[in-house]
Amino acid sequence: MAMNRHPINLILALLLAGLLSACATAQNNYDPIQPVNRVTDKVNDGIDRVTLKPVAQGYTAVVPKPMRTAVSNFYDNATYLNTVLNDFLQGKGGQGFQDLFRFLINSSLGIGGLVDVATPMGLERHEEDFGQTLAVWGVDKGAYLVIPLLGPNSVRDAPDFITATATDPLFWASLVVAPVVTIPLTVLKYVDKRAQLLEASDMRDELALDPYVFTREAWRQNREYNIHDGNPPKPQQSDDEHWEEDEWGSNDQKGDDGDWQEDEFDTAPDAAEPKTRISMQGASADASAMQAKAETSDLMAVEAEAAARAEKVAATATADQMFMINLISFESEVGAAAEQGRLAREGIESRINRVDVNGRAWFRLVSSENFNINDARTKLKEIKQHPGLASAWLEPAPSK
Repeated sequence: MAMNRHPINLILALLLAGLLSACATAQNNYDPIQPVNRVTDKVNDGIDRVTLKPVAQGYTAVVPKPMRTAVSNFYDNATYLNTVLNDFLQGKGGQGFQDLFRFLINSSLGIGGLVDVATPMGLERHEEDFGQTLAVWGVDKGAYLVIPLLGPNSVRDAPDFITATATDPLFWASLVVAPVVTIPLTVLKYVDKRAQLLEASDMRDELALDPYVFTREAWRQNREYNIHDGNPPKPQQSDDEHWEEDEWGSNDQKGDDGDWQEDEFDTAPDAAEPKTRISMQGASADASAMQAKAETSDLMAVEAEAAARAEKVAATATADQMFMINLISFESEVGAAAEQGRLAREGIESRINRVDVNGRAWFRLVSSENFNINDARTKLKEIKQHPGLASAWLEPAPSK
C-alpha cells in the first residue's frame, strides 16, 4: 500500500504545478498564491532573524575574508557538476567541456576547490541549472513560489532541486560518511550562503517599501539575467498598452466596468498612501522615452566628468590616501541588488549608494572596501575585465 502512495503523490504534485501555472498570469504578476507566499515569507524571515542571520553575522565577524573565500570556493566547486550537466542539456557542448575541465582542475590543483585556480587559466565560472534548462526548452516561468526555509522559487525552477541533489558529491558522501562530518559541512554551506547575502538583505530591509515585492522582483531579474547568459532582452511594450509601471512592479487589474484597479496584493501592507500610475500614450510616451534617454546621458556625462576629476586627484595622491571604486549605476534599487548578488558570486563585494544627478535618483554599486592608490589601480584593472564593468572608475573615498 505504501508503494502505491508514491505514484499518487507524484500525480497530485504534477496536477498542482499545472494548476498554479495555469493561474499565473500578468494580471496577478505570475504570483497567484501571493497571500500564501507572503505568510511563508514572513515565517522564513522570522526564523532567519533568530537563527541563520545572527550566525552568519558572527561568522563574517570572526572568520577572515580569505578563509571565507576559500569556503565559498569549496561549495561552489562541490555543486558545479550541476552546471556541467545543464550545459549539455542546453546544447552548450563547448561550455560543458570547459566547465568540466574547470571542475576537475579546481578539485585537484585547487585542493578540493578551496582555491580557484581555473579562472586565472581562462576557465570562467558559469551558472546553469535545470530551471534555466527548462526555460531554454521553452517552458514558461510559471507561478512564483516561496518555499518554506528555502525562499524564492517558481514552478519552473523548483525541479532543479532534483538535479542539484543528484550531482552534489556531498549528498552522496552523506550516505556513507558519518553524520558527525556531513552535518557540520551542510550547516557551514548554508551559513556561507547566508553570509554572502547579508549586505543585500540589510539594504532591502532599510530601503524597500515592500520587502516581499522587492525580493520577488530582484529574484526574477537575477533569473532572467542567468537564463540569457548576462544579456536579458529589453522588455517590449505592446502597441495597445501604454501604462508605465511604478518602481515596485505592481500590475493593475481591469474591472468589469473597464476601469483600471490596482492589484490589492502588490500594495505594501502598511502603506499610508496609495501608489500612483502615469498614463502615457502616443506622443507623451515618446517624450518619456526621450526624457529617460536624456537622464541616462546626464548620468554618463556627470560620471565621466567625475572620473576625470578623480584621475587628476589620483595622479598626485599620497600613498595613504584612500579611494573607492564605482562599478555601475542602476535606475532602481532592485536592479542594483540583483547585480550586487551576481558580482558577489564572482568575488566582487560591493555596497549600494544612492546618488542624485540633476534631481534624479540613481543606485550605484561601489566597492565595499577602500584602497590606497596603488591597490586601487590594480583592483580597478582587474574589475574592468568583468562583463559590464569596463566603465568602472576611481573616486576619492569620503573622509570618515
